[in-house]
Amino acid sequence: MIPPALSGETHQDSEPFLAVDLQDPQRMVASAFTPNPFGTTDGTAPVYITADGGETWELNNIVPSAGGLGTSDITVAASTIPKTAYGGILRVPGDLLLNLLRAPDFTSPATMTVLGDRSQVDQPFIQVKTVGIRDRIYVGNNDLGAPGGRTATVDVSLDGGATFTPIRIEWRSTGLQNGPSVRPTIANDGTVYVAYFGWRIFRNSVATSDIVVVRDDQGAAGSNPFQHLTDPSDGQPGRIVAGGVTIPWLNARALGNERIGSTLSIAVDPNQSGIVYVAWADRVGNGDIYTIHVRRSVDRGGTWSNDLRTIRNATCCSVAVAANGTVGLLYQQFVESNGDARWVVHLEQSRDGFQTREDRVLANVPGASPTPQFLPYLGDYNFLLSVGNEFRGVFSANNTPDPGNFPQGVRYQRPVDFRTKRLLDGTGRPVAESIDPFFFKIPVAP
Repeated sequence: MIPPALSGETHQDSEPFLAVDLQDPQRMVASAFTPNPFGTTDGTAPVYITADGGETWELNNIVPSAGGLGTSDITVAASTIPKTAYGGILRVPGDLLLNLLRAPDFTSPATMTVLGDRSQVDQPFIQVKTVGIRDRIYVGNNDLGAPGGRTATVDVSLDGGATFTPIRIEWRSTGLQNGPSVRPTIANDGTVYVAYFGWRIFRNSVATSDIVVVRDDQGAAGSNPFQHLTDPSDGQPGRIVAGGVTIPWLNARALGNERIGSTLSIAVDPNQSGIVYVAWADRVGNGDIYTIHVRRSVDRGGTWSNDLRTIRNATCCSVAVAANGTVGLLYQQFVESNGDARWVVHLEQSRDGFQTREDRVLANVPGASPTPQFLPYLGDYNFLLSVGNEFRGVFSANNTPDPGNFPQGVRYQRPVDFRTKRLLDGTGRPVAESIDPFFFKIPVAP
């Protein structure tokens, strides 16, 4: 996704996200930890935009954040109102400074408007649903300013961002706070689910955690938001999908060059709001580093399956459900064999709860290089969604231009020499390998 004008860059462009303009799915907006190429004198950071379905991408510097540094966490969402996009960022400079943003036209050079802000908020994760002529905006986040350590929060706007209300969704005691990941998903009928980590004990950098899902049948427009799903064990809002799992929280190289502790995803069938999938990663045993689990509910979150799928030594899972009910699972697995370390990026699809599945390897790239510039290395998340009969997604990975690293094929915008497997700048000189965002689209399995 790095455009030709940035061919000489070697930044760690990790933690990508993606949104699609549903009025014109050829238009998309994406984000990553990418700095403004004009440097610190410009007070904006970029998003990636495309008008041709991802064939070409360019940067649009419209995010209000220190230009030379980019943003900290950033996610984006698009409305069904043409070209309208929203963002949730941690602004730079700032002390975990949340900014909620809107762009009436994400292809315009106009800087996004700040709709709201507050400090001590982590990992804003934004999703949008248009109801009538108004956008409803849901921003999952870990609000460290919440009372009593119940930090799992959803900032909700029912009026297109004119006002936001932070809604606390944790009803149980925590070990000082909840986990950073708070993930909303929205069905076509307006049902909203949110998954979060209910940290019950936190000791020696390990959380003993519940995986919790809340639901709101009215899009959080009623008097008791996110309380429509309770757990039979205690009658409290929030169904416990898995209880007492072990989640190591290591802000250090733990899985290859990547940190671990924040992997969580949720997706609802857009046309059957009773069907919902949750994926997360935890530590299963002494010989395990980090294992992804996938579970499903077919009764609006009331009961949950056992593990439908487990993947060892993997992170950055993202689930999405297509209109025909096919579920997609994107993940990045760290594989070591005979001293060779690789990051292998998979997209799996299934129509039968992963009893059978189609598995495509999107990338199989060097896992020990480049040297990390910061953490997260690839990201605390990537993103997958469905549009019509396609799955579309983004992930970050080593950008060495070796055709053997990309079994489904790859096309670079920046100049490369596939013969010598080197990146090139605009003058043809070699450029060192780095981490780049990659976009893909694959037909949904019938």
